[in-house]
Amino acid sequence: MGRYENIVVISPDCTKEEEEELLKRIRANLEKFGSTILRIDDWAVRKLAYPIKKKEKGHYFFLLLDADEANMANINKFYKTLDTVLRHMLVRVDDKEKGLEKPPDHVVFDELEGEFS
Repeated sequence: MGRYENIVVISPDCTKEEEEELLKRIRANLEKFGSTILRIDDWAVRKLAYPIKKKEKGHYFFLLLDADEANMANINKFYKTLDTVLRHMLVRVDDKEKGLEKPPDHVVFDELEGEFS
């Protein structure tokens, strides 16, 4: 078992009920694969650095979990089957990691748009 940080970006078009249902489904499948979810944080809707599936914004969620490395491929396959998940990322971290104390600050991309045109 190792400790992993998991960032999930969900389509901003989802309703609150659809998000809750999706998070329940993610939680159930992670537990089915033998993972222990230590923490789930809602990082709110943020502007994406570039459009993904024609979406300019995404709703970010942070999950801290203990999981078996052998199941990472199964977890990645599961995320790819979800249409409302725009992106996901799993990163192995130190076993003592407790996650961020607060969500990262918003980055304003509009300031840079004129420099590269």
